[in-house]
Amino acid sequence: MGATETSTSADRSVGVPWRSPALVAILAATLMTPMDVPLISSALPEIQSVFGVSESRAGLFITLYALPGILLAPLIGALADRIGRRYVLSGSLVVFGLAGTAIAFTTDFTVALGLRILQGFAAGSLLSALAMTVVGDRYTGRQHDAVMGVTSAMISLGTAAYPVIGGYLAARAWNAPFLVYALSLPVAGLVLFTLDEPASSSDGGDGGYVREALRLIPARQAVALYGVMFASFTLLFGGLYTALPFYLTGEFGYTATTVGLVTSAVLLATALVSTQNGRLATRASTTTLLTAGFALYALGFLGVALAGTPPVLVGALLVFGVGSGLVTPTLFASISALAPDHVRAGVMSLQTTTIGVSQAVGPALFTLLGGAIGYRGTILIGCAGAVLGVAVLGLVPLES
Repeated sequence: MGATETSTSADRSVGVPWRSPALVAILAATLMTPMDVPLISSALPEIQSVFGVSESRAGLFITLYALPGILLAPLIGALADRIGRRYVLSGSLVVFGLAGTAIAFTTDFTVALGLRILQGFAAGSLLSALAMTVVGDRYTGRQHDAVMGVTSAMISLGTAAYPVIGGYLAARAWNAPFLVYALSLPVAGLVLFTLDEPASSSDGGDGGYVREALRLIPARQAVALYGVMFASFTLLFGGLYTALPFYLTGEFGYTATTVGLVTSAVLLATALVSTQNGRLATRASTTTLLTAGFALYALGFLGVALAGTPPVLVGALLVFGVGSGLVTPTLFASISALAPDHVRAGVMSLQTTTIGVSQAVGPALFTLLGGAIGYRGTILIGCAGAVLGVAVLGLVPLES
C-alpha cells in the first residue's frame, strides 16, 4: 500500500485533513485541471482575430487539445503506477505550464496550435485524475470519500471561475489568459516535494501489468461504473454545456455573459454538494446516490424545458447542479476504490478516456438533435435519458 494518512479514528471521521501539506498539493494540482478549456474558451474570438484564421481553425485549440489525453491516458496511468505518481504528475504540470505560457509569446498560429497539442499530451495525466489516484493511495474509508468530494468540488469551482477569469483577461489582451498557465509551475514543485508516496511497480512487462490489472479489479463493477460515468458526462457536456446555451439564447434572449453566469451558478451548486460527499456516503449506498443524482438530472432538465420565468429556470438548473454534485464525486470515489495501489493509476486513467469520449459524443448528439427538433425537445430527450439512467441503475452491479 502507498503512504496513508488514515487511522482507526480517521476512518470513523468524515473530516477533511485541511492542514495536511499533501492534501494542499492534491487540491492545487486538481485546481489546474479545469484550466484546460474554460480558461481560454472566452478568448477564442480574440485568437481568431489576432491570427486571422477562421472560426473552425480557432476551434482547433479545443478539439486538438483533447485528443492526446483520450489516447494516452491509459499509458500515462500505467507509467505513474511504475515510477510513482508525484514524478509523472509534477513533470506533466511543468510541461502543461510551460507550453501554455509559451503560447502567449508566439505570433504564428501553427506554433501556437503545436504548443496547445503539447499541452494536451501533458494533460493526459492531469485529466486522468492522477491527483484523485493519490487520494485513493493516501486515504481510506469515510475520509477517502470526504477528500474525494472536496477534490471533485475543486474541479467544479475551477470550471465555474475560469471562464470569468479568462473572459476578463482576454478583454484586455488575447494572450493574457495563457499567462495563467504559469501557475502550474509552483504547483509542480509543491507536488514533487510534498507527496511522498513510494513508486510502486508490478512484475513483468506491459502485458503482465495489463493482465494483473484485469485480474485484480472487479470487471463487471468497473464496466458498470464507467458506463454510468459516460452517461453522466454525456448529459453534462451535451445538455449543460452545449444545448443549454443555445436554448437560453433562443428562448430567453440571454447574452453570453448571462449564460456564463447561470452556468457558473450550476457549477457552484455542484461544488457545494460535492464537499458533502463523505457525509452522504455514510448514509447512502453508491447506487442510491447515483440513482438520486440521475433523478435530479431528469427533474432539472424537465424544469428547464417547461420553465416560463427566469426564477423557475434557474431553480431547475440548480436542481441539475445538485444532481451532478451527487453523481460526480461518487463515481470518482467508487472508481478510485476499485483497484490496489500498484495498478490504481492505470485503472483511473480510463476516466480521461471515458470523459473525453463523452465530451465528443455529448455535444455532437445534442446539437444534432437540436437542429432536428429544437432545443426544448432536445432537453426533454435529455430528461428521458436521465430517467432511463435511473431505471438502469437498479439493474447494474455497482457495489462490490
